[in-house]
Amino acid sequence: MNYTKPTYIAFFATAFISLIVAIFFEKIDLLYVYPLTFVTASIVYLTEKKQTTNILFLIALALALSSGVLLIIGFGQYVPEVSILVSLFYIIYLRLMYLKNKKMKTTFKMYLRLLLIFLPVFYIYDRVICLIYSEIEEVFVYFAVMAIFMLLYIIAALYYYLRNKNQSNLWMLITAANLGIMNIIVSINELYIYERMFTVTAIFCSNFMLFFSLKFMMEDDTNTLSNDVV
Repeated sequence: MNYTKPTYIAFFATAFISLIVAIFFEKIDLLYVYPLTFVTASIVYLTEKKQTTNILFLIALALALSSGVLLIIGFGQYVPEVSILVSLFYIIYLRLMYLKNKKMKTTFKMYLRLLLIFLPVFYIYDRVICLIYSEIEEVFVYFAVMAIFMLLYIIAALYYYLRNKNQSNLWMLITAANLGIMNIIVSINELYIYERMFTVTAIFCSNFMLFFSLKFMMEDDTNTLSNDVV
């Protein structure tokens, strides 16, 4: 990845501008700049990819952008719509991870490690849902389905990385971490208590999600991490 190319510079510039808008302007003003990060990310992928264009990835970006726009307008007004869009996004990302990984034997020890890592994540999400339940009670089924796919995606990212520590799985794990943090922050920010810093953090995580998603899609699957990386 040559980050000095105009396409990358455009992506970094739009990502930086979206952060500036989140810090100094009203949340609704993000509608004018937030989509640009997805547009420039798509251009980076289309111009820099070495393999055949993966339409699923572009669809996932479109779903993420659509849900992001609705979130900016107001999550509370569009919980069902956002939940459906985000669920489809996670389904596609699960498929992308599956396609990038070959079948390998898995040990009981690995499953145990996966469980021990995932339990705190599950607990945090459970507490957040309890916190915002009164706001989503009438549309809880939609939110619950989204949460299930969200947790499945995080589990899958952990599973594939623990099973095969290559670069692409590391990038997807980092992507999952950013999305996991962003989902918690957005839920609290939109459905419990609004804070500008939460919006800034969510935009920051969104930009990182796009960046590491690009690295995941353009990474050579044969690049393996050293044994020092845990």
